[in-house]
Amino acid sequence: MSSKLSRFLHLEKDRGERGKQEPPPQLQDGGRRFEDIAERGALPQGDVPEAHLERFKAQPPMVLEHRPETLEDDGPDFPRCVVCASDNGRFAKHCQQCGADLGTPEQLEYREQLAREHQEQRAKQRGIEREDGLQRLEQERREDGERYAFLLKKLREEEQKHGAWRILARHSTLGTGLLALMPSTLGRCLVMVSYVGGALMLMRFGRGDARWIGLGMMCFLVLLFTPWRTRLGRWR
Repeated sequence: MSSKLSRFLHLEKDRGERGKQEPPPQLQDGGRRFEDIAERGALPQGDVPEAHLERFKAQPPMVLEHRPETLEDDGPDFPRCVVCASDNGRFAKHCQQCGADLGTPEQLEYREQLAREHQEQRAKQRGIEREDGLQRLEQERREDGERYAFLLKKLREEEQKHGAWRILARHSTLGTGLLALMPSTLGRCLVMVSYVGGALMLMRFGRGDARWIGLGMMCFLVLLFTPWRTRLGRWR
């Protein structure tokens, strides 16, 4: 009985014996792909024409005419032709439009006249800009002053309207709030000393109802300097 896997033994036919391998092809020069440096130097070199080497030679640098630096007030440094009134390059010697010579005395005088006109126009423009800047600055200062006066007036009105209540609201006790209404520290001390001294004098040397008045004054003082939060917390 054949095995279940015997069918896998006959999937490929027998290839038979392997033939002889052919040798790799040989190069014509005996297996060398590149020639030696000595052999390459011995080969004849072709002469390159001199015309082809001209572009590799260094050319002399172009010398430009030295022109002094001009200020902004001197106007643009572009020569304007007096004949055709066209602007030219900075280093131009002849007009690009009409071909007139730009170095003649007439041309130089015309350029100086244009420079003076440009300076006058520039000075006038700077004066106008300075005046406009001063006017804007003065207007901004005036607006700031009016705004500050309006805010100060409004703040004073609010302080006069709710000043006492705000001062009392800043303090935790009614007594410190009432003392804060007094501008002088010496006045606050005199009021406290007089009040406490008067209450103690009534309690010590008073007779009859005078002692009860002194005791009531001391109790009232304690209530004035008792914090509101502590007092309200006790009633909760």
